[in-house]
Amino acid sequence: MGAKGIRIEEPENVREGLAEALAYKDGPVVVDAVVDPLALAKPSHSPFHTVKGFTLSFARQVLSGRLDTVIKEIERNVGIV
Repeated sequence: MGAKGIRIEEPENVREGLAEALAYKDGPVVVDAVVDPLALAKPSHSPFHTVKGFTLSFARQVLSGRLDTVIKEIERNVGIV
C-alpha cells in the first residue's frame, strides 16, 4: 500500500518515533505503538460513577475467579494513584 511503518516499543522512543512520522512527507505513515494491556490511564478527575464502575469491575473479576488478573493490574498500576 506504500505506507511507511514506524514501530515504537519503548517509552523513551515515543518522541523520536512521532517526530519521524510527522516529518515524513512522501505518503501515509502507520505508527505501531506497543503498550501494556494492563496499564490504566489516570484521569484528571474521577466522577463517582466512574469509581463505582471500576470497583464493580474488579469485584466481578474476583467473583468470576480472575483474581490473578486483578492482582496483575494492581501491581502494574500501583504507582498511578
